[in-house]
Amino acid sequence: MCGTNGAATLTATANGDANVPAGYSTVYVLTQGAGLTIVNAGAAPSFDVTEDGLYTIHTLVYDANTLDLSIVELGVTTGFDVNGLLVQGGGAICASLDVAGAQFNVSSPSAGTLSGGADVCGTNGAATLTATANGDANVPAGYSTVYVLTQGAGLTIVNAGATPSFDVTEDGLYTIHTLVYDPNTLDLTIVELGVTTGFDVNGLLVQGGGAICASLDVAGAQFNVSSPSAGTLSGGAEVCGTNGAATLTATANGDANVPAGYSTVYVLTQGAGLTIVNAGAAPSFDVTEDGLYTITPLVYDANTLDLSIVELGVTTGFDVNGLLVQGGGAICASLDVAGAQYNVSSPSAGTLSADDDEVCFEEGTVTISATPMVMQLYRRAIARCMC
Repeated sequence: MCGTNGAATLTATANGDANVPAGYSTVYVLTQGAGLTIVNAGAAPSFDVTEDGLYTIHTLVYDANTLDLSIVELGVTTGFDVNGLLVQGGGAICASLDVAGAQFNVSSPSAGTLSGGADVCGTNGAATLTATANGDANVPAGYSTVYVLTQGAGLTIVNAGATPSFDVTEDGLYTIHTLVYDPNTLDLTIVELGVTTGFDVNGLLVQGGGAICASLDVAGAQFNVSSPSAGTLSGGAEVCGTNGAATLTATANGDANVPAGYSTVYVLTQGAGLTIVNAGAAPSFDVTEDGLYTITPLVYDANTLDLSIVELGVTTGFDVNGLLVQGGGAICASLDVAGAQYNVSSPSAGTLSADDDEVCFEEGTVTISATPMVMQLYRRAIARCMC
C-alpha cells in the first residue's frame, strides 16, 4: 500500500465464509506490526492509518456475554493476547479470530526537496550543477534514492547518479530531481537517456496516476546555464592618422556566444591602462589623437551588468573585467580584454621658410636654404625680445 506521508486507507473485503451464531457479533480489528498490537476496531473492515508500517485487519466473531472487549487497551493489547483467551488459542472463551487476516504494508516514499537551483555561468557550456537535499525525504526499508538530471522544459533525462551533482557541457535549462523507489517494483533500465522524460517516469508512479509506489520530486532544483563569450576580433594594426584623426575598424571572427537575453557592445579603450573612451553597437570608432587604442567586445545581460556605471575617460576595461566571473567577480558576462589593438601615429612634415627671398648666382652656382617654420618663428620671437 502506497501511503502519503504515512497516511492511507486500508480496506478489506469479507469473503462471505464467516458463521455468526445467534447472539454473536462481528467486529473488525486493526493490528500493527508483526506483534499484532491492536490499534483500532470497528464495524467495517476499513481503517485510516497515519504512519508507515505493517498492518493487519482481522475479523472477530464473539459473544459479548463471554468476551468483554473493554479488556483491550489500544496500543498495548495484542491479537495474540485476545486469541489466547479463545478456545482456538488454548483458552476457554467460545469465539473466533481470523489471526492471519488481511495484511497491508504501508510505505510512503517521499523524495523530499532540494535547494541550490540558480543561474549558472558556464565556460563554453561547461558547468558543474550541485543541489543540496533538504533532509525532508522519507526512504522506507527496501527503498533506494537516486538523483536524476533532466534537460529542458520537457524534462528529458540526460544523467543519473548517487549524488545531486552533475557536470554539463552545453548551455540550457537543467533540473536535478530526487527519486525514491523500490528496485523490485520500478526497473530503471527502462530509462533511455536523451529520450525518456521525467514526466514519463512520473506517469508510472502512484503520484502521477500510475501503479508503482515511488516518489519523484518533479519540481526539483532548476539551473539555467549560460556561457556568454565575447569571442575575438581581427583588424588591429599600426594606423597612420591625419593630425591624430583616424577611423579604427575591427571585424568579429564569428566565435562569440550570445545567450538568449544577452547583448553585445563594442568598447573602445585608450592606453595600456585600457581607459574606456567610447562604446557602440559596431566595432568601428573615430579617434582624434595619436596613441594606443583597443576595441573590445563585451557580451552581457543588462539585468545583471548596468553599463551606466561606466564613466568615459575614467573607468577602465580592467574595472569592468573585475566585476565579471572571468575576472573574479560575480556577474556572468564576457569581455575580450585583449581585443584588437591599434597604434595611431600621425607624422607631419611641417613647413619651410626660405632664408633669402632673392639669391644671386656666383660663378654659375648658387646656394639656397630654408628653415622650418617653427625655427623661423622662434628666431623672430628672440629678435623682438632683444629690441
